[in-house]
Amino acid sequence: MQWREKQLLDILKNGTLKTRDVIDRANMSKTTALKYLESLRARGHIGCKMIGPTKLWYCMEEEKKVDEGGGAREMVRAELKKYIYIDKRVFELLEEFEDDTGIELNILVDKDGMRLIFTEG
Repeated sequence: MQWREKQLLDILKNGTLKTRDVIDRANMSKTTALKYLESLRARGHIGCKMIGPTKLWYCMEEEKKVDEGGGAREMVRAELKKYIYIDKRVFELLEEFEDDTGIELNILVDKDGMRLIFTEG
């Protein structure tokens, strides 16, 4: 697998995205991105839904992990990823903070925005 394909997979693991959003996050041309996206789709790594003229790309591997019941934390991540984009590094930093301090962090997303809630563990 080429590095651009890995980059696109990494981007799509954060949720379903339109072609334009994938291009913006990957910082590559539309032609290049579509070439690699179609290649990944042909090999079954990602899927694509057509909604009118818009292509929505999603990671097939992420769906498999959630379907296999990978635990409560992964289920929450998967649900959150359906609605907003959060870079996986943010989750890693939050987990590291929880491990180091013993303080539980929860992300609250509502109509007013996004907040972190701290709970002594």
